[in-house]
Amino acid sequence: MKVSNIPFPIVITALIFTGVLALFIISSHDLKSDFNAIDRGLLIWTNSWHNNFMDHVMLRIESFYFWVPFYCFLILMLLAYDKIRFMRMIPFLVLYLGIQNFLLFLLNSLLGHLRPLYELGLASRLHIGIAGKGMAYGCIPLVSNAVGIALFFCLYFDQRYLPLKILVVVWAGLLLYGRIYTGWNFPDEILLGIFLGLTLSYSSFIAYRYYLNRYYAS
Repeated sequence: MKVSNIPFPIVITALIFTGVLALFIISSHDLKSDFNAIDRGLLIWTNSWHNNFMDHVMLRIESFYFWVPFYCFLILMLLAYDKIRFMRMIPFLVLYLGIQNFLLFLLNSLLGHLRPLYELGLASRLHIGIAGKGMAYGCIPLVSNAVGIALFFCLYFDQRYLPLKILVVVWAGLLLYGRIYTGWNFPDEILLGIFLGLTLSYSSFIAYRYYLNRYYAS
């Protein structure tokens, strides 16, 4: 069964269950302590796999301009796939990005804290790469948008474009991995960003499919 064919009530139920589970974990002091220990341990372990070559790779990955040719390639692929569908799809992709970025701004304003490389007792255990220490405060990174874009593209293109789907997923994975490798974000912040991106992207794609079926079914 395709992801886009999953009944919406099932998606809502899964999201509610995840939210209740998250609240349970947060409310339990012992579970929260264990979770924080795992979170920090995973950050330190990922950051420890550093070397000169990877530092330079991550420096490029964190640069928006490095990805401009890739973004242009994606736009060309969308136009080549179906220009009409592309014009009908764009508003829903923009809607996803708008809601996602608004929620990220809201969450970062409410939950913003010192990033790992600025935390006393943790910064000394992390490697600072040539990409630097980044911003001092924050929470969920903006690059979590990439997860939702990758899902949207995977649902949008058919199986003939499987290599493109894999390429987009790898792109999103590199952006998120880079945030942990550089020590700019905790793994739980990345996971929360992934959850938010997948949820909003899937909802936007469902709205897009409904729009097509409602007005262009013939």
